[in-house]
Amino acid sequence: MVKKILLASSAFAICASTIMAEEHHHAKSGEFYLVAKALYTTGETLKEGTDVTLEGKAGRGIGIDIGYTLPYHFAIELDTSYSRNNVTEDDGVEIVDAVAKYWTYAADVTYTYPVTHSIGIMGKIGYEFEHEKIDELGVNLNDNGMVYGGGIEYHINEHYEALVEYEGSTIDSVRGSSVYAGIKYIF
Repeated sequence: MVKKILLASSAFAICASTIMAEEHHHAKSGEFYLVAKALYTTGETLKEGTDVTLEGKAGRGIGIDIGYTLPYHFAIELDTSYSRNNVTEDDGVEIVDAVAKYWTYAADVTYTYPVTHSIGIMGKIGYEFEHEKIDELGVNLNDNGMVYGGGIEYHINEHYEALVEYEGSTIDSVRGSSVYAGIKYIF
């Protein structure tokens, strides 16, 4: 009997929190928001030809998202970020250490699934432009491609949410993927 009561109570708590989350997130549609975030890049190793290897180390940076909430948990975002990391070029004869700088600009569509009143799981897909500059190696490139990601949002109060987000891209770059932590301000 006690197990049945605990099971029924747990089921009720999950359903109630999901219903409350539905009401909370539906009430927010039609609002602008701004996200300020710190980022960590994972770095990536690329081969150029048969002899040259570029190895990107982990890096750091900052980013800003401007978004607008839509009905049914969707939102549209414009975002930009700046990051830098150390890069090593090895051509088999000489090893060159350099600093790489990246500016990215993207337009995304996000969907946030409300798990509870306070927690949402977010997915994102969009298109990104990246400018990469490595002065020591004479690199000054522009590239573009699809961007995708996912994360968790935590509702703090009426105007603030905290978030953690992973973001990858189809752009081949020694920057690698990004992990963000930030604060969302809802106007």
